[in-house]
Amino acid sequence: MHSILAAAPAISVEGGRILGSVGAGGLATALTVVLIAGIREPKAAASAAPGGAGGGKKGRIRKKLSSDQAQWVGITAGTLYMVAGSIWTVGRNLSDAFASVFTNGGFGSAGLGAVSLILGAVFYFRELPPGKAALTGIIAAGVWAQAGGIWGLPQALILTGAHAVGML
Repeated sequence: MHSILAAAPAISVEGGRILGSVGAGGLATALTVVLIAGIREPKAAASAAPGGAGGGKKGRIRKKLSSDQAQWVGITAGTLYMVAGSIWTVGRNLSDAFASVFTNGGFGSAGLGAVSLILGAVFYFRELPPGKAALTGIIAAGVWAQAGGIWGLPQALILTGAHAVGML
């Protein structure tokens, strides 16, 4: 009696692409979905609350982003918005608008390093609600990338990591 042993095909990660072909636009979109899903309460949950209009199934969030998680996902998303371009230029526009409030001369001679310090202070001393933390992270990504110096480290780490696992 002969037995035939068939081997399953080997699973391999071709070219280091762990998630397949993703790209900066795909990553930016996926992280935007993570931010929206992780910080917003479902509408059904709000309407089914006591005293609400009711009628819908009660929705739940499986995992809710903390303030710190939301800010770092925001920084990562903001970095990828700049790389992706296209519709994602809104992140860069938000960063430019925020920075111009401080760098246009109204606060004296202030550069992007000063704006970066302001954002760093907000992150360190304030625990923002997840939605505001995510928006502040998106703004910080653009400001820090433009400021250069030590402020460019998050962008360098995010892009190096994404390249290393084949996402970009």
